[in-house]
Amino acid sequence: MFSMNEQKAIELGESGERAVREQNEYDALQYIDYLREFGEELLNADLEKDLKRVVISIRNIGNKAVQNRMDNVAYTALSELKILSEPALDKNFSNAMWSFSKAIQEIGKGAVQFQMLEPAQIAIDALKMIGLGAVEKRMEVVTLWTTLALEEIAYLAKRQQLEDFSKAAMDAREEIIEASELANFKTREEIEKYPQLIAQTVSQYSELQNLQPAGYAAKPNEEFTEEEFFEDEGDTGEQEPETEAAKKEK
Repeated sequence: MFSMNEQKAIELGESGERAVREQNEYDALQYIDYLREFGEELLNADLEKDLKRVVISIRNIGNKAVQNRMDNVAYTALSELKILSEPALDKNFSNAMWSFSKAIQEIGKGAVQFQMLEPAQIAIDALKMIGLGAVEKRMEVVTLWTTLALEEIAYLAKRQQLEDFSKAAMDAREEIIEASELANFKTREEIEKYPQLIAQTVSQYSELQNLQPAGYAAKPNEEFTEEEFFEDEGDTGEQEPETEAAKKEK
């Protein structure tokens, strides 16, 4: 069962997705704004689980915007995710921060693939901010996942011949790695092995092949999304990415 807050976030998200499908940019932007305001209320009330549903709803609108080539809506979705992620980081909401990282990764990868340059840039900037913050707060999974996300974006940008974006993503990843080692947190070796561990794990399960990180599988799914890594919305928390096989959100 969803909480009342989760249900509200779902309804706002579905309305935003519908606005994108109808090419109604004004309404889509309004619903993203409503979700950001609602997310701020949940942050102030320390309702991390409900906040994660807001993140998912903004992500869904952002993904629809990328699919429909609505640059402004995709950019706004990423901007609002970045805004909400900063206080969530301050509050040590590690589960929510993983959701933020995955949501920004997914929209950002789509933006790179469709050469939507402004959304792609803010995705890189947001992931860098989250990664550095995760190192400071010693959030292991968030640190590892964010560096994986930046490496994927770099790989896909290079495939699209967006060399500046590829370099920017790899530079951001390197900055996070250096910060982590300086803080005696995760080592470079651990960070660099992480995508390989993900690839090796999901390769054992045919139903999870679409989760292979771009650039690591024998036949990498360069269109892959993280939807299957989001928990069933009714769960109490997210699991380690190496072991979770959650249901796809619709």
